[in-house]
Amino acid sequence: MDKETREMFNTILEEMGRMEDRINRRMDTRFDKLEARMEIMQHEINACKLDHETISLLIKKVDQHDQRIEELEKKTA
Repeated sequence: MDKETREMFNTILEEMGRMEDRINRRMDTRFDKLEARMEIMQHEINACKLDHETISLLIKKVDQHDQRIEELEKKTA
């Protein structure tokens, strides 16, 4: 290889390296944003699960109170 070809080859390799770095930075930024969104969504999912469990417990308590009220009404009737 002559000197000019070698210099052109090295210049192309350097540019490819810079392009790779830019692409990697962009991808890292995008992945960071996706991870942050996923974390937020996971917190929301966990909150929904807790809400569901709380509602289920409240419904169970209401049902228990309804049964107790029915039993007391039968006793007093």
